[in-house]
Amino acid sequence: MELLVKHKLELLNPNLAIRIKTDEELVKGVIAGNRSSQKALYQKYFGNMVGVTLRYTKSKEEAYEVLNDAFLQVFKSIGKYKGEGSLSGWIYKIVLNTTFGYARKHYKVKEVNLEFSSDDGTVENDALSNLGLEVIYQNIQKLPDGKRLVFSMYVLEGLKHKEIAERLGISANTSKWYLAQARIQLQD
Repeated sequence: MELLVKHKLELLNPNLAIRIKTDEELVKGVIAGNRSSQKALYQKYFGNMVGVTLRYTKSKEEAYEVLNDAFLQVFKSIGKYKGEGSLSGWIYKIVLNTTFGYARKHYKVKEVNLEFSSDDGTVENDALSNLGLEVIYQNIQKLPDGKRLVFSMYVLEGLKHKEIAERLGISANTSKWYLAQARIQLQD
């Protein structure tokens, strides 16, 4: 029984017949400056994190650039990870904050002066649910900066309009307007 448990703990990849390191081992390796641990951590979380940067940028190349910057930040600050909560959650926060910083620096979101009620601009999301993830990301990337940022922050990150307004330096009503416009454009 003990041998079976030990075998499962070693996390063998049967397809490659190699041992996969645990998050704890990867963190220790990165802290020690081990390049193979950095590479393994990058490869392990790249797929999960690239979606974040794709939602806020205009192209895959730009998304990869932002993600690489975020991983550099992960590697520099990995010693601050205390093991509280999941490593993926900690990395996600760094990727998200790096992406928001990039968006603030490179994209301008203009204030829209209007009165907006929550009943205006209601759009069904059926069109989005019928598309594949890759097509959704491609369509989100085609949105103008303001629409793309607000849509991603609201729909995909779950931020409230007040939080979006604070992060982008716009009013909550402007955030609502951009969201409604993005939904209309995506539905078309």
